Amino acid sequence: MLSRYLPVFIILSLIAEILGTVGGFGSSVFFVPIANFFFDFQSVLGITALYHVSSNLTKIAFFRKGLDKKVIDQLLIPAVIFIIV
Repeated sequence: MLSRYLPVFIILSLIAEILGTVGGFGSSVFFVPIANFFFDFQSVLGITALYHVSSNLTKIAFFRKGLDKKVIDQLLIPAVIFIIV
């Protein structure tokens, strides 16, 4: 079943990750219900864990040399404003 709906799952999971992260809710809030349509709950937990690990590894790689004021201006400030709004 998954092979037939794999593109739909990937698109929905990407949207869930973006909305959850930008909205400040956390990506799992939207991803877990969507993934439950395609997988059993234990598989969903495993996939969610992989998403979190890859997210953390990306953050470590991105900020390995420290925070740059330019990065804060371009990413952090707009994200905080969006969450407040």
